[in-house]
Amino acid sequence: MSNIESQKNLCFLQIKNFLQLTSNQEKSLEEFVTILLNRNQNFNFIGKSTIDDVWHRHILDCAQLIKYIPNVNLKFGDFGSGAGLPGIILSILGLKEIHLIEKSFRKSEFLREAKSLSNQRIFVQNSKLEEIANLQFDCIVSRALAPLPKLLEHSVKFLKNEGFCLFLKGKNLQSEINDSKKQFVFEYELFPSITSKESNIIHLKKISKIK
Repeated sequence: MSNIESQKNLCFLQIKNFLQLTSNQEKSLEEFVTILLNRNQNFNFIGKSTIDDVWHRHILDCAQLIKYIPNVNLKFGDFGSGAGLPGIILSILGLKEIHLIEKSFRKSEFLREAKSLSNQRIFVQNSKLEEIANLQFDCIVSRALAPLPKLLEHSVKFLKNEGFCLFLKGKNLQSEINDSKKQFVFEYELFPSITSKESNIIHLKKISKIK
């Protein structure tokens, strides 16, 4: 068995610790990884150093967010979706409606191709966040887009009153939280990442800008 095959099987086992994974979902995730790696040769959607570890570094890393989503029927937004990490992954795993917002034309084209791998509703918006109006979400997700203060600045514009955010963040998170408190009031909870000891998932709610 190849390294990537055993890595894939381990990823599926770990996802099954928090989600009943169907054979169709497994097949869709496999197909997603295939087209991601294929297109990556030309477009560098993911770092070359992470290609050999794609199942752990990217697929499992994104999939773990589903643990903190109590209702898949909510309306979701993925800010700076990139290659659909985490938006496409979460859709394959069951989110009924997600809007992938990505300013890069090439990445948006990839997202339009990859969205066929999910049976759920996916909307791709090739726009900057600053250019979008009249959209409201129950939950906003994001991975590797911007420091927390910038993410909150965008989120307050799009988040419903009872909405919440789930962001995958790295080792600088505590300083980002401290910086954010200078501009925003919010409640938050941290959950350790299952893919990196230095990373956390931050769950934020009741976010408002300090006047």
